[in-house]
Amino acid sequence: MPFAKSKDVNIYFTESGSGDAIIFCHGIGGNSTLWWQQFGHFCSDYHCIAIDHRGFGRSTCRAEQFDPRSFGDDAVAVLDAAGISSAHFVCQSMGGWTGVQAALKYPERVRSLTLSGTIGGFNLPSGLHAAATVKERIAAGTASTLALASDFPQRQPALSFLFAEIGAFNTSLAGFDPVPRLVSEEVLVPLATAAELNMPILMVAGEYDLIWGPDVIKELQGYLPRSRLVEVKAGHSPYFETPIEFNEILGDFLRADVE
Repeated sequence: MPFAKSKDVNIYFTESGSGDAIIFCHGIGGNSTLWWQQFGHFCSDYHCIAIDHRGFGRSTCRAEQFDPRSFGDDAVAVLDAAGISSAHFVCQSMGGWTGVQAALKYPERVRSLTLSGTIGGFNLPSGLHAAATVKERIAAGTASTLALASDFPQRQPALSFLFAEIGAFNTSLAGFDPVPRLVSEEVLVPLATAAELNMPILMVAGEYDLIWGPDVIKELQGYLPRSRLVEVKAGHSPYFETPIEFNEILGDFLRADVE
């Protein structure tokens, strides 16, 4: 199995296909396996890579090694191990922290940036408030799940089961909540630095996203140059819930706006 050494941990990645590279960066509920619907679509034309963030999937680490400030370095270490000079970064939720860090620190390595259902680690007050209050909304009965649209388990029980089972392989940090570190002051990126991102940016917002809805994503877009926003009828995970539409949107972006 391929691993990249990054600082104090080994980062697992999987790859398939050839051509220009796409690196997929998952959210808290997932690991590299959740991108199977994107690999099946893009690996005939692109060199697809998916990583397990530190502490997720096969990239094990101790709680004290879970440092979100290392996410960008981890992804670039994977590119180095795969012999790739630059890639399109496709980032879901927590993965947005990875893509934004890489784009700010290593802009020459990031050909484009896709931010799906994420505030990208930016210190956006509305985004932080939404993340902090989502558990209250669940407790109040106004939401039933985080990663998927609230009615997705009823509409797609088999896929919902698969989503949960894939996430269950994230055992390294069992009992540890990564969210407080993700939103800690030393990790969050000042909004003023958003103007430094000069690569093409695609933002995908799920209409039924229970964490960061379209209003939050649209607000963040206002800080990002060269960005475009597409809204889809999905929850927090459009890449998994509506993969055909997501893949078409991403493919059009890569062809028209980047290449």
